[in-house]
Amino acid sequence: MRLEEVFRLDTAAAEQAVKTGTLEVKGKGGLMRTVPIQESIKIELEKMLEVVPRGQKLFVKPTDKTHLAKRRLQNFVDYYRPKVQDEDSTRPLTFHGLRHTAAARWYKEFREKGYSDFDARKKVSAWLGHGRDDVTRIYLSSLDECE
Repeated sequence: MRLEEVFRLDTAAAEQAVKTGTLEVKGKGGLMRTVPIQESIKIELEKMLEVVPRGQKLFVKPTDKTHLAKRRLQNFVDYYRPKVQDEDSTRPLTFHGLRHTAAARWYKEFREKGYSDFDARKKVSAWLGHGRDDVTRIYLSSLDECE
């Protein structure tokens, strides 16, 4: 998910995700998409629902401003980057970079399940909220196998 999409999540979206195993995400241009969640995400959402008041955003305190909450997360990533980033990596770890990593993992999973190169990219594109193959190819540029 994009950073903005994460900070838009509220308890209603989390409750629905726990029930269905998918998140309904409002992305760029107001376009809606459905993104599957892993069991570990479902568990974390359940924990958050125990402490976040109904009707509130999950990652923004009621007394906070969204842009400040996003900045705190970016600062967190900046601070811990040297401690978790692969030593041989030439690209700095960023929140957006995690989207690239997720896209590459999804693509590999689809290929292992027998999807064609094109069909795997199309599925990844839908989950990322992109409708263009050229954009998806950018997300997958670190993979040699993507034709």
